[in-house]
Order: sequence, then structure tokens, then C-alpha cells
Amino acid sequence: MISRLSRICLAAFAAAALYAAAGPSWAATGLAQDDKSAVIFSYHRVGEDNYPDNSIRREQFESHIAQLKNGDYNVMPLPAVINALRGGTPLPPRTVVLTFDGGYLSVADYAAPLLIKSGLPFTVFIAPDNATHGKPEYMGWDDIKRLARHDLVTIGLHPAGYQHLAGAAEAELLRQVNSARATYREKLGAEPRYFAYPFGEYSRKFRDIVQKQGFDAALGEQSGVAYAGGDMYALPRFPMTESFGGLERFMMSANALPLPVTDISPSDPYLTTAQPTIGFTADPGLKGRLKNLSCFVAGQGKPTIQIIGDTRVEIRLEKPFATERGRLNCTLPAATADMGDEPSWRWFGLLLSVPGIESLPDVSDGNGDAVSVADESRG
Repeated sequence: MISRLSRICLAAFAAAALYAAAGPSWAATGLAQDDKSAVIFSYHRVGEDNYPDNSIRREQFESHIAQLKNGDYNVMPLPAVINALRGGTPLPPRTVVLTFDGGYLSVADYAAPLLIKSGLPFTVFIAPDNATHGKPEYMGWDDIKRLARHDLVTIGLHPAGYQHLAGAAEAELLRQVNSARATYREKLGAEPRYFAYPFGEYSRKFRDIVQKQGFDAALGEQSGVAYAGGDMYALPRFPMTESFGGLERFMMSANALPLPVTDISPSDPYLTTAQPTIGFTADPGLKGRLKNLSCFVAGQGKPTIQIIGDTRVEIRLEKPFATERGRLNCTLPAATADMGDEPSWRWFGLLLSVPGIESLPDVSDGNGDAVSVADESRG
């Protein structure tokens, strides 16, 4: 069996080989969106080893913090980044945002003190019903208010209940959002500005309701880089869990650049079929480069990719999705002047909800956030 170290070395070799094969034309291949982008990370539980699918080990989390502190990163509060993205204001290279979903007590007890001591801003998304009902694994309102007093902390909002809602009726979605907003105002004396879909799952209907409610932005959990001009109510984040929270993957994600796309198919991430036709139109600045695009479908490996014209990408699944959550990740090699000779990656992802299939456990990432860069060698 190939050791973990060997797999990492093979992955590095494969990435370097792909970068070299692309040739010198990959130098200075920046897009207009590159300096108006940020990588947003999503965490859930921290140090709760009994929940590996939506927790990250303490030593993993500590390595992330050390990397952000010692590396050339710019960790910013979510509100500042959202304002920059909405206004098209340039952001420093390697801008990173830290967020936590679910309002778990382990974040208040362990992660938050470490981040505050390190001087790193972060956002915690809460589901008000969990705080109100005093469920032991979640923060109570005293914990949330204590965090809210810190200048480094932003409190964002989930629906009232932290549950799967992508397929819910419009009336239930409205009830969940309105109830959550009312409790947030009552308990914190402020208007919630930032929303996160539970488990990253949403439908077009859900997204439109959140926008009409007046939030500044809403965040999913499809992997990718947020950028000015993208959908502010479906912002991507890289989920960090025990299986996908190693330092190598964290650094690869933190150094990612946007892969800007439009005309995404299917237009609704809440599917009507388990084997959809997937496609998107890449930014015109990527003309001639898409032959180096690599995509990966969780549970299926590499799908068939067809490039139509200059920038249209069509992806054909080999078989239907077999679970309630379908993930697609696409990456493209990139380099910019400030990154020297090191390869970096443009990244675009989809998280699709597949109705009619037996529900998965309530986890943030499952085992579906596979990396499309040298997948076979990374394991």
C-alpha cells in the first residue's frame, strides 16, 4: 500500500508536471477577478473526534492557525470582504475568511479563544432554535452574546433550525428565515446581515428568498473562491473536516484563485434528476486554456468533459448520483506574478441536492469534497 507521504509526494509531482506541461504561457495569466477575490473556509465542530465527518481535529485546526499567522496571508472579517466584493474593491493577495457553521459549543470553548488570542477575525453562524432550547452540544445565548462582544467576531445566521431545507416548501422556508431573524434581533439587538445555508444545501427558491429578505450575502459549501461579480447569495466556501483538513489541502485551498463562470447548468442546485447535464461558460480570459481543466465527481472519479467553442464546458456524468449530495470540483492551473514559480489553482465547485435518495446523516461535508488535482495519487 502506498504510504500517505508517498501519496503526497506523488501529488506534488503530478501537480508540478501538469504545470510544466502547460508551458511558459501560464505566466502572467491573471484575470480581472483575481485581485477582487477571497478564499472562505467553513468549519463546524472543532476537536469533537466522535464526529469526524463534520469536525476537525484540534491539531489540524492549530496547524491552520499557525499557517495563517506565519504565512503570507491576509485574514479579514467577513463583513469587510463582502463589502469589497459587492463594490468591486481590490483585496490583497491571499485574502482568507474564517467561518463556523452550526453554532457548536466546541467553537466557543476552544476555537474562538485560540482565534481571539491570535488576533484573527472570524464569523459564527447560529441557528437560534438550538441556542434557545439549550441543546448541550450547541452554544447558548450567553455564549453567543459573549462572543458578539469581541470586535474580531461576527455573528451570522442560519434558519431557525439547523436542518436540511433545500427541498422545503416556500412557506416553511419563509417561516424558518423570519423566525431566525426575529430571535436574532430580540437576543442580540441587531439586524443579521449574513446568512449560511445549513450543510451548504439550497435551492433556487431558497436562494431567492434569502436575497429578498435583505441579507448582504449568503454562503454555501461548494468548494471554490468568492469573487466580485459572482453570485453574492451563493458564495462558495472550502469545508474543513477531519478527512479533508490536512495542512496540504488547507494550503492548496488558501492559495486558490477564482475560476469565474456564468450560465451554470443545472440552474437550480436542487435537482429533478439524479444524472443531470452539467455545464458552465468560463470567463473569456480563459480562452485557449480550458484544455487543462480537470474535474472530479465524488464517488465517480473524472467525468467526460467537452469544450464547446472557446469557453463553454459540458460535463457528462458516468452514472447517476447515488447519495443525497452530489459534488463536482473543477480546477485549472494558474500562476500570477506575485506567486513566483509555484503552481496555484483556479477552482470551481458545485454542491447539488439529489431528492428521492435516502438521506445522509447531518454532516457538513460527508466524504464528498474530493480534490480534482491529482486525485488518484492523493487518495
